[in-house]
Amino acid sequence: MIQYEGAKFHPRLLLQIRGSVVPFSCMVALPGAVLAVVLKLIAEHIGWPLLGLDDKDTVAGVAWTSVISLLGFIVVFRTSQAYSRFWEGTASMYRMQGELFNATSSLVAFCKLSKADKKDTFVFQHTLVRLISLLNAVVLMDLSHSESGNHGSGSTSVRAFELELIDAEGIDRQSLLMINEVTEKAELIFHWIMQLVVESDDRKIFSVAPPILSRAFQELATGMLRYHEARKIARVPMPFPYVQCLELLLLFHLITTPFLTCMWVKSAVWAAVVSFMQVFFLWSLNSIATELENPFGEDVNDLPARDLQLEMNKRLLMLLRPQTNRTARLSSIASFEEQEDEHRPGCMILGKSINLGNDGISQVPKKKNWSCKPQENNQFGCILGNAFR
Repeated sequence: MIQYEGAKFHPRLLLQIRGSVVPFSCMVALPGAVLAVVLKLIAEHIGWPLLGLDDKDTVAGVAWTSVISLLGFIVVFRTSQAYSRFWEGTASMYRMQGELFNATSSLVAFCKLSKADKKDTFVFQHTLVRLISLLNAVVLMDLSHSESGNHGSGSTSVRAFELELIDAEGIDRQSLLMINEVTEKAELIFHWIMQLVVESDDRKIFSVAPPILSRAFQELATGMLRYHEARKIARVPMPFPYVQCLELLLLFHLITTPFLTCMWVKSAVWAAVVSFMQVFFLWSLNSIATELENPFGEDVNDLPARDLQLEMNKRLLMLLRPQTNRTARLSSIASFEEQEDEHRPGCMILGKSINLGNDGISQVPKKKNWSCKPQENNQFGCILGNAFR
């Protein structure tokens, strides 16, 4: 996906070719503009009757206006629907990741006061994180390659591990082979996660009551529901009759525009300009709709599956660090009485005024209670075990 500052105007955006629909629209509109110039020059020498046209025909003008209005409405409607599909798919993807992380965070926190063997608790947490990372990767790959039409083919199965996983070698070989064999990968891994939680609860790994534990099951189920909502966007395109009729109308408009434009415009230059702009605008809107209808895939305007996976891995690895499981406590210099801020009269503060910026908390005590030296693998954070795709 192309990143840019949407609140500011950058002239370079007008000249950017990568991810733009402008080159294709220009290629479609340019021949019509040239044809309009040729027809206008011919009409100036031999006249309209020999071309079978009449520049005083008002009926043709009214009919043409009606066609343009109908075509414009259909194109704009498709673009608006594509825009809605794009944001619906994007929202479902981020909600799914949020639900999966919330469930993982809850299950890891539920082990805080566990009375079970520490080894069992440790193994559960690491297994859970690996399976969640694998589930997220499988979902992203399934959505990204759903438009190819080979939903159950071996090509998608082979590419299921192109996204980076959290120490997939730590999962037993039989499970990895089974994931490669089945086509319903996401459902299989989700079932494994549910079974893992049930078996861990039976071993008394969780230190919370069953009603609280059920919240994690609900978040996991909601995450899969969001996945199927995104899958609907990826698998179900715009209705074929609608797209077919729209393409035929655009083609009809492309062919007839040069003839009708040069009838009503006196200058050959303006005939080319008007013809070009009409075709360019309509085909640009249609191309935008084509780009936005499915936000999942490998195009430059689709969601960045690799970055989404790396960000999810970063969050999951954070849950496994010892300093993360340490509960924050008040320090010995904590203040318990409010006082008036000397810089803002009338405003009360508690303790010393410290700000939070892009680099973190502005002032931190020099004494450190822990140290973290994660292994750097990429711009998004750490890895656990060998990088496996």
